Amino acid sequence: MPDRQKRRGPDLVGLIGLAVILGLLAGAYLLFPLLQRSMSYQDCIASGRITGC
Repeated sequence: MPDRQKRRGPDLVGLIGLAVILGLLAGAYLLFPLLQRSMSYQDCIASGRITGC
């Protein structure tokens, strides 16, 4: 009988890579509105308007 190769576990590199990419996308989705609000506030202050920002 031919020697059978040892059975290997599942390759987790692809799954871990997908999880990292999805985590980065979720973080960007949650962080973008905060950065946009901050930049809008800075632009408002820089234009000279102190009230109504």
